[in-house]
Amino acid sequence: MKKVAMKRVVALLLLFVTLSVSLCSCKVDMDDMGAIIPMYIASPQMDLDPTEMIYDKDFLKVSGLLYAGLTQVNKSGKIEYVLASDWEQKYNADREEYFLYIDLISTRWNDGRTFTADHVVYAWKRILSPETASPAAALLYDLKNARDVKAGVMTIDDLGVAAVDADTVEVQFERPIDPELFLEAISSPALVPLRDDVIQGKEEIWSTNVNDIATNGHFAIKKMDPEGEYRLDFSKYFRLPKTPEDGYNVYVKPYQLVTNFSWVPSAADAITQFDNKEIYYVGSFTSDTYNAKEKDIESSDTLTSYTYFFDCENEVLADARVRKALSIALDREQIASIIGLGSKAANGFVADIATGSTMKKSFRKEAGAVYSTKADSAAQSLLSQAGVTSGSFEITYREDREYDVLVAEYAKGVWEALGFTVSLKGLGVNSYEKALYAGEFDVIALDYQGLSTNPYSFLAPFSPAYSGSVVSVDATSSGIAPHVTAYNSEAYTALLDQILEETTRSGRHAKLIELEKLFAEECPATAMVFYSHNYLASSDLKGLDVSPYGYTIFADAVLKDYKERNEDYLAKVEALLGEAQ
Repeated sequence: MKKVAMKRVVALLLLFVTLSVSLCSCKVDMDDMGAIIPMYIASPQMDLDPTEMIYDKDFLKVSGLLYAGLTQVNKSGKIEYVLASDWEQKYNADREEYFLYIDLISTRWNDGRTFTADHVVYAWKRILSPETASPAAALLYDLKNARDVKAGVMTIDDLGVAAVDADTVEVQFERPIDPELFLEAISSPALVPLRDDVIQGKEEIWSTNVNDIATNGHFAIKKMDPEGEYRLDFSKYFRLPKTPEDGYNVYVKPYQLVTNFSWVPSAADAITQFDNKEIYYVGSFTSDTYNAKEKDIESSDTLTSYTYFFDCENEVLADARVRKALSIALDREQIASIIGLGSKAANGFVADIATGSTMKKSFRKEAGAVYSTKADSAAQSLLSQAGVTSGSFEITYREDREYDVLVAEYAKGVWEALGFTVSLKGLGVNSYEKALYAGEFDVIALDYQGLSTNPYSFLAPFSPAYSGSVVSVDATSSGIAPHVTAYNSEAYTALLDQILEETTRSGRHAKLIELEKLFAEECPATAMVFYSHNYLASSDLKGLDVSPYGYTIFADAVLKDYKERNEDYLAKVEALLGEAQ
């Protein structure tokens, strides 16, 4: 107990010293800097590389505040400019080549370096490099030569993207397409600009060290201690104030977003401190804390689902009819009840708010259900058809979340009733991540993040040709790397090829509906519930907005009487420090 108390005292001491140094070094009156907002934003995220597969729904609650893309899709389904300011489409003289020229705004990175078109080009080339593993690669497959570059057949310099000058990105396409499709794709949080000078030579560590991470969004990460202070400061360089007299917080109003995990170590502590007005925002909940505050919680739909991946090469799971039987035997309404947190039973693999035949229409509503939300008695018949009515396999999950355990225990009971022997394997976050990325599982639970509002982003990565996995480019390589599920269907890949041949949203939409139906039949993965984004905000905290990717936007957040509250907060830290002495 004394060790815990001492750890909290040390963390508070560090917090106070950091704040004091920050205030002194700025040489600016604190009254002019904006609000310090104590909060419980999410579970601590210790690797902030936006290009990797996202398996934790809390990841974007942090990374979404740090990185800005060229465009974004708002909660009304409209594409908005962020780092882009305009675009123009052009053909060459014989109309055989099609280009999009994207103009960029004037802004800087959090360290003051000017943002340029080269940073966009570097990030997209990095995604499509054979050495990079990212399911977002498929979002760029409309670019000229993109698939051949990813497969190692062509070099990265053959990719149809270039910096015309510091403020203009030239994109060349395989064929003319509706520009809206591409502007929607690049709203993905996985396609944000990055800097080669930050990453090269530090590929394994740059995104885990606050001294290395360079961000271009509303905030910059300043501390990331999972047992102490986790702090985001406003980026004084975002969009560049027109004059010094405008102040730093023209485009980003809060000064700091602070979570101290030694001070607020759990969701239960967060609710207590929220009720005591010691923190003003809670962004992550347990079932108990959600239920206790449900009537006050703001909720919105997201692109994230709680999903099981199947190993399609596993001896027991190799037949698609077996995987489908396991999927339809689950009662998704019961799983939604187990998880709680405002989640709802999934009736398809693609999330409710993915775009349909237009940006404002729901794919899910137009496509209809491909899953029953109740358990389907046809599961046993499918197993009989497959000739597989027994066998052993394992469910892997993260052991740090209670509902992962409960859902796994529920699935184990259902599947053992079908005749299988099912074991459970809970892993810590690091071991879990390694198992997921290496494909070392029979069945694995994860938070599956749609990397774009377009349903294509949910479905494409399961094809080897679209997986975005690392590709070996030696002489014996096929140039094709499978998805971690090892799913490989020629019919599925052929349909994806047809989708990319379509140049309009309506043409792709019809085939995407067909693709999801095939996916549900082949069942390399199954979505069980769609998550909602939930947050609890003080009545004194206004100006919050939400992203369909499941995070709160704090750029316009205003805390009532923030000057006095800042003083009270710093006084409290100082008082706690004095008590410890």
